[in-house]
Amino acid sequence: MTAAKPTLLFVDDESRILRTMEMAFRRDYNVLTSSDGRDALELLKNHAVDVIISDQRMPMMTGVEVLRGARDISPGTVRILLTGYAELASIVGSINDGEIFRYIQKPWHLIELRKTLDEAVAIARETKQAIAEPAKAKPNAGDIVVLHSKKAMAQLIAKEKPEYRVGYATTVNDAMELLIKHPKAILLTDLILPEGDISEALALMKQRRPELVVLVVTAFSDTNHLIKLINRAQVFRVLPMPLSRRMLYDSISSALKHRQSLQDKPALLRRHKVEANTDPTPEPSTNRSLMGKVRGYLERMRTSAA
Repeated sequence: MTAAKPTLLFVDDESRILRTMEMAFRRDYNVLTSSDGRDALELLKNHAVDVIISDQRMPMMTGVEVLRGARDISPGTVRILLTGYAELASIVGSINDGEIFRYIQKPWHLIELRKTLDEAVAIARETKQAIAEPAKAKPNAGDIVVLHSKKAMAQLIAKEKPEYRVGYATTVNDAMELLIKHPKAILLTDLILPEGDISEALALMKQRRPELVVLVVTAFSDTNHLIKLINRAQVFRVLPMPLSRRMLYDSISSALKHRQSLQDKPALLRRHKVEANTDPTPEPSTNRSLMGKVRGYLERMRTSAA
């Protein structure tokens, strides 16, 4: 018996874009389209959709709002945000609310888009059963490694949330040592440390250790940089400074539950596959040194987990 074609749902308020998508993908996929976010969510209730691709800037509902609703209605559907409107709030929202798989910027290239959608469909189908399995009870306690130039955040968490076991590090080296000792810990980190921008280090960590759940706390507002964090480091949350305590603690609680889910259902790790680095720009010497250290620690983590 031939398996049914996978289904894609495109959401965009431009009919021209929807026609283009339908023509480009209808041979290999069942293609659903909607120009309104509310109608798209109704379609999602009535169809088994493998991947939903939504534009961000729409008049009635933003793409982030559509993907947030899609996550609640059909958690097994892989979510992709498509936009040319690089706004910080929407990018952060897509990570925190929609938990998207990829962020694709306009103008998109059909070959690259097809590659991403093929990958997303494969992941949706491979993880469908794991998503449907009932969740196990989640522990209230957990390990957190805080990587930050200032100790105040780690001290605050340890004081106000004694159920969490908090380790503190000021360098990537020290953080990796703690992660080796506590391999189930989540990582709460700034992007910019005295040793430099650690975005590439986070991407490498996630590539080699997809079960690592990362929360980024930062005042950094470069939207292109944050897009890379979504696609190449699959960060779980971005928490912009200044940060409220409620947001901090809610995010930590969600991250610990998510880490437990990945442990209970290893198949879900496929949903955290990171995008390959295609940037031909050579790494600065400081980054090469840092990345070399990270690779060494990741090998130690792999050996200790074996």
